[in-house]
Amino acid sequence: MSDFDYGNARLHGMKSRLLTRPEMEELLAAGTVRGLINALSKTGYREAVERALVQFSDMAALNRAWRQEWINTVTKVQSFFRGGPAQELLGWVVGRYDVDNVKAILRGLTQHVDANEILTGTLPVGRLEPADLARLSLMVDARSAIDLLATWRDPLARPLMQLRAERPGASLFQMELALERWYYRTAMASGNGGDAAAFIRFLRAGADADNILAVLRLAGLPEASPFLRQYFNSDEATPLLVGPGTVSWDVLNDSAGQGSIQRAVSKLAGTVYGDVLSGAMERYRSSGNLSVFEAALVRYQLKLAHGLLYTDPLGIGVVIGYMALKRNEINNLHRTAMGLAVGETVAQIRTEIAFLDEL
Repeated sequence: MSDFDYGNARLHGMKSRLLTRPEMEELLAAGTVRGLINALSKTGYREAVERALVQFSDMAALNRAWRQEWINTVTKVQSFFRGGPAQELLGWVVGRYDVDNVKAILRGLTQHVDANEILTGTLPVGRLEPADLARLSLMVDARSAIDLLATWRDPLARPLMQLRAERPGASLFQMELALERWYYRTAMASGNGGDAAAFIRFLRAGADADNILAVLRLAGLPEASPFLRQYFNSDEATPLLVGPGTVSWDVLNDSAGQGSIQRAVSKLAGTVYGDVLSGAMERYRSSGNLSVFEAALVRYQLKLAHGLLYTDPLGIGVVIGYMALKRNEINNLHRTAMGLAVGETVAQIRTEIAFLDEL
């Protein structure tokens, strides 16, 4: 029996309980936040919402419910895989949250945010326990938090300590970039053999998305060259790229130097993201908002993850696929609640919902 057999069977069962389009449409039609809360009582979110309502009301309760539902989901998934390649690979999948948590803490400490508020921006589902995150959030500054990570011999301290040695007084942006680059590099290097193929594919798509967004931001920045020279002592975008995706760094650098978003997108037309970016370009012309490219790339990754459920049915692909679909479902519910709270129409909200049957 494979390390993945038992857990993957459980995940397929959990996937069958994800909200269908008719169920999502019913929630969209709730009309108000209070109506949405009532409608959720008929779904698998009933317990999480009811628990949150004991301490909070309306939107605050829903936000707490989404957070707790995701923590419970990841914890349950982890319980299915104990030992062997399955647990090791899952550790890297979930390790993404350790990176995000440390980034959130460094950001909060740099901006002098209250510790409790910092913790609301973390999700304690990775290697770092809730008590670890709480202790880090109480440090006086980012440097002290990094020192504490180093005393724990936590792997995330390595890229930060190296950055400090190379660039004393590095900015928050540079620290976050160092963490991102470390994660992609080490996670990809850790995956050996056929068991990791789906994971590596998913990682490369994530690196591509981060790299493309960095390039598009540079292309739309008149001061791109001075910025790169000031912070990275370079005239190219390479120092901003997080890792080896499928799009070559030569193509990315060429795109970054085009001086406009439209020309930058045209330079990426020959990549696997050509159609995705071209479609987003149409929306960008009307909105002028770079977030349309981010949304398009997120949906591309979501479809890729969904496909891994079927192309890697006996491996980590099922874990990646289910977790992506569950996260998307929670995002859909959050977007629905936010739209109802500000009086948006169902049609407006629906444009930003990724229904399960569309993936």
